[in-house]
Amino acid sequence: MHEITGSSQDAKRKALDLRRTHFAKYLLLIAIIAAFDGACNRSAVPSGGSLSHSASSSVGTDFWLSKAPVITGHAIKLNDLSESEIRFGIAPKRGPGVTYQDGIILMEQGDRAIRSFASDGLSWTFDANAPQVNEIQVGKVLFATDRCAGRVLAVQHNGNSVSVVLGPVQLNELVKEGNFAYDQPLDLNNAIAVVAPDYPAALGSKALQQEIKSPSTTSRNDNPHNYQRSVSYYVVSNDGKWTPMRTVTAEGTPRLLDGTYHPGRPSITPTALQTSIPSVGGLSSALGQGAGAPVPVPVPQIKQLTFNNLQAYPCALNCGGIGAKVYQEKDGVKVWASIVFHLNSPHIVFHASVSGNGVNANLQLFGGAGVTITVDAATGNDFASIQGNIKELGIIPAEINVPIGGLFVPLTAKLSQALDITSGFSAKNSVIHGEGSLDLDGSIEAWYTAGSGWRIDKPTATLKNNLAGLISGESVGINSFVFAFSQRLMVGVGGFGFAAGPYVDLLTTLTTLKQSSTTWADCRQATFAMSLGAGIGYSMPKIVANVINAVLGLFGAKPIPSWGSIVALPNRIDIVNRRDMIPAGCAGGGG
Repeated sequence: MHEITGSSQDAKRKALDLRRTHFAKYLLLIAIIAAFDGACNRSAVPSGGSLSHSASSSVGTDFWLSKAPVITGHAIKLNDLSESEIRFGIAPKRGPGVTYQDGIILMEQGDRAIRSFASDGLSWTFDANAPQVNEIQVGKVLFATDRCAGRVLAVQHNGNSVSVVLGPVQLNELVKEGNFAYDQPLDLNNAIAVVAPDYPAALGSKALQQEIKSPSTTSRNDNPHNYQRSVSYYVVSNDGKWTPMRTVTAEGTPRLLDGTYHPGRPSITPTALQTSIPSVGGLSSALGQGAGAPVPVPVPQIKQLTFNNLQAYPCALNCGGIGAKVYQEKDGVKVWASIVFHLNSPHIVFHASVSGNGVNANLQLFGGAGVTITVDAATGNDFASIQGNIKELGIIPAEINVPIGGLFVPLTAKLSQALDITSGFSAKNSVIHGEGSLDLDGSIEAWYTAGSGWRIDKPTATLKNNLAGLISGESVGINSFVFAFSQRLMVGVGGFGFAAGPYVDLLTTLTTLKQSSTTWADCRQATFAMSLGAGIGYSMPKIVANVINAVLGLFGAKPIPSWGSIVALPNRIDIVNRRDMIPAGCAGGGG
């Protein structure tokens, strides 16, 4: 009996050992399969990117319209990019988790196929022998790089090259299915300023001047006696040092120089579809050929002005950022202006979901610390009040790009700017100075979901001083000045006015008004306003679209609408709107 029991226990032990062996082999097999599957997935994901079927922690699962896995992007350093990627942008790639639209021309080596982009920012030239270039035709959607993406409006064959004019294209016209996430610091030291000095809707172009019917003689005179303009971009350090941004010109040569735009006599003559870049404002086309930085615009030494040695305004803690300097001289009026968008450890969070049901997106900018604007303007002996005052608005043709990696779709964080300048001098030898500064506390956030519409989170703004108290100057007449600066942050594709994707924009306006110095009351008034807008797509002022369409008509291209958003925030959101007067009420309407 004991022997039978012992034999039974031995059998049970052997059976258990056998099951354990099979189970161990089964676990080993699972581990091998999992490791192999993981290795395959990792090899299919761009460096630094990742695939995840779980939503990002900052959005709910109902945000994702597509069943595709969420692809997470990463920041890119310029040292990691090839020369052609710096010059022309990053090409799209096919990969798991992204389904592109049928019928588009997807050039996975697009940066290598491009030879140049035109100084008017509208057209690109390709090597005719490069792969897929023979597929380019009018009406097709072309996706060559993050900057070179759009609907083909015109094509011209020139021997071994093919020039293409591109119009705007929406994100869902490129991508059929995809979920994208990005959560990274904004590193301005890895930004590229792409300059197109002959952009037809650029600030001060002759065509745009005619469209807005400026009283200035330069809108009617091909040879104004006094005409200069300059807009430059900088990375501003925490201690107030201005460093010019790395700039890519029309010829594509990247180098560190002043990102300056200063054309001579703009016109609507197209430079697209030309084999060579024309001279711009007396500057040789060598601007794009490594001949060095443009000659700086001379700044007159006017003793009454404190603007000559412009520096960033100091901040208490870590608030450098992006700076722009503007100089304008025309018909006896000289204008100096600066704006600094202060940033404190800036960070971008972005999510987008694209499917046949539409596009959901959110864009968040953390670390906005404030804005400082300074304006100085003066008239000389040659000023004529009827003709001389400045009225200018337009897009600044220098777009700041911070590329994003790891998404297959080469999305880029883009910062674009537009200006509106209006002077109201009434006498010769007048001087006016104004400045405004505010602190921002909180993030800028815009969310759109098809089910619930828009959700906007705006920062709290605090003005740091009585603006009217900062107005100074001398004149025997009434002087006024309006300086509006629009900054748009977008994560998308395309370039300049045709860039499309989720965006937020800040519109900051400073106005100054000073009574004649000879009156009994030295009345001074200043306003400072900032508002927030948002959308998914592209949009531009109607007059800007009119000018661009005039140029496109020269190519035989169909006109494009001024508004092409998938969805836009119905009304702008006020962040601050303040009016100060000294003495109180002197300009009417209360103080």
